[in-house]
Formats: sequence, structure tokens, C-alpha cells
Amino acid sequence: MRTAITVTAIISAVLVPHVGHGATTSFTCDFTMAATPQGLSRQKDFVLRFVLDVEAKKAYFLGNAGSSEVTIVPNQGGISFVEIAEKGNVTVTSITSAGEAVHSRNAIIFDGLVPSQYYGKCVVR
Repeated sequence: MRTAITVTAIISAVLVPHVGHGATTSFTCDFTMAATPQGLSRQKDFVLRFVLDVEAKKAYFLGNAGSSEVTIVPNQGGISFVEIAEKGNVTVTSITSAGEAVHSRNAIIFDGLVPSQYYGKCVVR
């Protein structure tokens, strides 16, 4: 229940003009299932982290090679983060107000599709 309230408050803060001190919120997402052209599989140790700067209305993906800015897409039941990589590959991570998450990668490498989708949960801090 706490996650639902927190995500809802964050979405409201992003949509409504905000005045005050800078506040950041982090999303730590643990994905335990994967879907690829080869089928479904259990996933372990696949964790993604996002930081949302509510005042600046900016978000960042935090990875082992550094961070990159992502586009925030608030919606009625949660929030999505969209990243377009330097080579044009697209990833979208959508998180419901209950903390359920899906991470979709749509990549083209050497003229071939490399799609994947991961399912899990996120904790908001």
C-alpha cells in the first residue's frame, strides 16, 4: 500500500508545478522473469535503478557504466521511463502505482531484432 501511495504522489508532483526544495525519488526494480524469442525464463540478478528529480522534472537511469537521462511518461496508473540509446535502441520501463514493473528492450543489432521483456517489482524510496 505504501508503494501505491508513494508512486501516486510522485506522479502528481511531476504533473503539477512544484515549488520548494529539490527532492529526488529512487526506483529500484528487481526483474525475475524474462521473455525473449527463445521463450520465458527465470531471471536473477537483473536490477535497474532510476532517480527522479521531482523539482527539475527529470529522471535518470543509473547503470554500472554511469547514468543517462530518460524521458518521464506519467500515466493514470503509474509511470514509465523511456531511454533512447546512442545507437537508437529503445528501452521502456513501466511501473504501476502498486510497484509492478515491466522493462522492454527493442534493439536492432547487425540488422537483426533483439527484443526482450522483463517482469518484476520496484521499490520506491
